[in-house]
Amino acid sequence: MRKQIILFAAFVLSVGGSWLPVNARPGDDDVLKLAEEIFQQIPRDLSEIDPQLGRIAVYRLETDNKFISASLQEHIKSRLLEIMSQLDQPRVVSLPKLNTLQISSTDTTFSILNSLPTPEDVWRVGKKLRVDAFLEGNLTYIPKKALLVDLRLNRIGTNEVLWAKSYSAYEKNLKLPKINPLRKSINAGLEIFNVDVTVPTDSLISSDFSNRLIQYSAYVGVYQYVTPKSRLRYELRLGLSYLSEGIQLNNASFGKNSFYYDSGSTFQFGRPSSFNIRSLLTSAIAENKQNPAGDWLSVYLSITRYFAVNMPDITGFGIGFRSDINAHFSVSAGIAVVVGKEFSSGRILPTNERARIKVSGLHYDIQFLQFTF
Repeated sequence: MRKQIILFAAFVLSVGGSWLPVNARPGDDDVLKLAEEIFQQIPRDLSEIDPQLGRIAVYRLETDNKFISASLQEHIKSRLLEIMSQLDQPRVVSLPKLNTLQISSTDTTFSILNSLPTPEDVWRVGKKLRVDAFLEGNLTYIPKKALLVDLRLNRIGTNEVLWAKSYSAYEKNLKLPKINPLRKSINAGLEIFNVDVTVPTDSLISSDFSNRLIQYSAYVGVYQYVTPKSRLRYELRLGLSYLSEGIQLNNASFGKNSFYYDSGSTFQFGRPSSFNIRSLLTSAIAENKQNPAGDWLSVYLSITRYFAVNMPDITGFGIGFRSDINAHFSVSAGIAVVVGKEFSSGRILPTNERARIKVSGLHYDIQFLQFTF
């Protein structure tokens, strides 16, 4: 009697176990939750399917067997068929399973292969069922992150794509990478101006004077691409400039802390020679595919306004080239037309005379370091 009870219990367990999917995956529950989110998105797009089609069939949904069990694949396909059946027109039918076994034999070998149905197989069955188009797609699961579904409606016989949509669902606790809404940069550079000088006594000007001013500039700026996929970016910089080489005089000097004052070899920093606002528009010439935040080579247009100390303000219109060495460091070089007007300088010591000065001509701009974060 006890032996009979044990045999009966074993029979019940074996029958009951058959109700569970024998090839279930540990992540099937996660996939099913994400799939249900996608199923809620599909009905809103069904109205785009041409109602003049007579009949359509759900054919195939390709998946990765590594992450999704065969039983769950069949369930998702059935749910998809159920959703598509909400259409009044065209009518949705189910394709029968196609016989894809291929038997080959020779005098010495015999093999049976299970292959995917060919387009001819689908066309043959579709013709018998009077199906105008069939639905197929791809289902991709990224463990612990997302489920992606791509669907296509293809015409029978020609495989013409009549309707295509992509859907996605993400894990609730997934932290997507933050997109920097505004990239920031710190810049340092060298700027050279041409200077025209006229003074009452020629002896005031040193013979070594090269008719130029050299200033070092430091900028703090922000920039961003116009759109995430665009290689066109805009930039705004605020900067300060200090002269490293000014107008050289013979046995005379300008008052300190002015635009045309030479600070001398001690490299002492006094007041800035100018406060700068620079706007740039940059477009890529050679993109860096590995660095979406930079380009191998780009060209820029710039407008700079110099609010100079002890002289009228000047404006520069420039063009140049920029190279992003990596995601954080860049160099650039350009040339600009400087627009200024003639004015009287501060008093020259010890003669107490004034010189007529005009900052104009070409302006050379080298940004020898730009750090982006």
